[in-house]
Amino acid sequence: MKAILFDLGHTLIDYYVDWETPENRSIKRFYDAVMDAGADAKEDEFTRFVKGLLDDGRKKKRVDMVEIPLETVLTVVLERYEMEEDDQLVVEGCDIFYDSLAEKKELAPGTIDMLERVKGKGYRIGLVSDVAWGLPSDYPLKDLEQFGLDCYFDDLVFSTEVGLRKPHPKMFKLSLYNLGAKAEESFFIGNSIRCDIKGANGVGIRSILKESGHPEDEDGVVPKFKIKDWDELDQYID
Repeated sequence: MKAILFDLGHTLIDYYVDWETPENRSIKRFYDAVMDAGADAKEDEFTRFVKGLLDDGRKKKRVDMVEIPLETVLTVVLERYEMEEDDQLVVEGCDIFYDSLAEKKELAPGTIDMLERVKGKGYRIGLVSDVAWGLPSDYPLKDLEQFGLDCYFDDLVFSTEVGLRKPHPKMFKLSLYNLGAKAEESFFIGNSIRCDIKGANGVGIRSILKESGHPEDEDGVVPKFKIKDWDELDQYID
C-alpha cells in the first residue's frame, strides 16, 4: 500500500512565523486568569517563571526529541502559586494558548484540491505533526475540521499523543504501521528540513520539502525533492 504523509503547520495550514508575540500574549492572559482565581504574584516574576519553563522545555524537545505537554507546564506554574487544585485553570490555560495560535491561520492555497488528487490516485494519507507548545491533540483536530481536512486522513499521529517530537523515527514508523505502508513506497511532505526531512530520510521515506520561507535547515540533510506549490507535487506521484 502506497502512502503520503504530511506535516501540518506551514505545510497544510500556515500559522504564525514569529511565535514570541502570541506566546507573550498568552502568558499575560494566563497570568490574569490565575490572579482572578485568587493567586498572588507579581506579573514580571510570573512571566519570567513561565518563559523559563517554556524555554527549558524547547531545549529538551530539540535535543531529546520528546514532547512536553503544555498541561504539564501549566500544572507546574499553578503549583508554584499554590493553585494546583484548580484543574479548570489548566484547561483555561490551554484554551488561551490555542486562541493566540488561532488568531492567524489560513489554509495553504490549493490544499483541498491536492488532497482530492492524492486520494483519487489511491494513496493512503497520514499526518505526522508536532503540536505547538505541546497542546493536546484536540486543538489541531479543531483546525483540521475547520478547514475541512479531517475527512482526507486515514491516520493521525500527534506529538502529544506519542510523547515524542520529530525527527524521532518512531513518529514516522508509527504512521507507516498504522497505514499499512512500506517506507520505500511512501512520501513525506513537510516544510522543516531539521524535523520533517531529516526524520523521513532517517526511516527511508522519500522526502519532499515544501518550501515555506522558514525551512529550519540542518547541515547535511537534503530532501529527495522540492516543491513550491501543490501543483508541482503531481510530477512525483503516480
